[in-house]
Amino acid sequence: SESLSPQEHGLDFQRLLDASAYKEKFRQDMIRWGEEKRRSDPGFFCRAAVRGALQPVWVVSDTRRLSDVEWFRDAYRDAVRTVRVVASEETRRRRNWVFVTG
Repeated sequence: SESLSPQEHGLDFQRLLDASAYKEKFRQDMIRWGEEKRRSDPGFFCRAAVRGALQPVWVVSDTRRLSDVEWFRDAYRDAVRTVRVVASEETRRRRNWVFVTG
C-alpha cells in the first residue's frame, strides 16, 4: 500500500495513540511510512520530538533505534544521557502486554 501519515490520509490521530483495533488496522502501514521517512531523512522524527522544546531537561521516550540515539548524541553531544528501562515478560504480561508476531 502507499505511504501513510495521519494528516495525509484523514486518520484519527488520537485513536492511533491508544491500543484500539483502529490502531492495529493501520499499524503495518504506519511502520512502513516511518521506515520510509527514516531512510530519506534519519533525523526526521528526532527533530520533530524536540521542535519548540524550551525546557532545560527533556525526556525523549521510546527511542528504539540506535540511529535515533546517535542523532541525539551528534546534535547535543555530552548533554545526552540514556536510560534503558527493562521489565520481565512476566511483569509485562501482568500489565496486559501480549506479543504479536510482526
